[in-house]
Amino acid sequence: MDQKDIDTIINIFSHIMGIPKNELNDSIAYNSHPAWDSLKHLQLISELETEFDIEFDMDDIIAMENFGLIRELTAKYL
Repeated sequence: MDQKDIDTIINIFSHIMGIPKNELNDSIAYNSHPAWDSLKHLQLISELETEFDIEFDMDDIIAMENFGLIRELTAKYL
């Protein structure tokens, strides 16, 4: 995954979750951040799939428990 792809993931995550880019780190986790609920999770998945023209497996969607895993699992499909 190149820097452009990483920046795209950061921009999508920041926009959907309403978290400033400078506050993002790999440990931001589902249900530990108030903005990250099940609806936002689905919006994030949908936006990533659309932007990168990919389709995540259900197991990977469920495994996306923190920002670091989102980056890793997205890279798997690129």
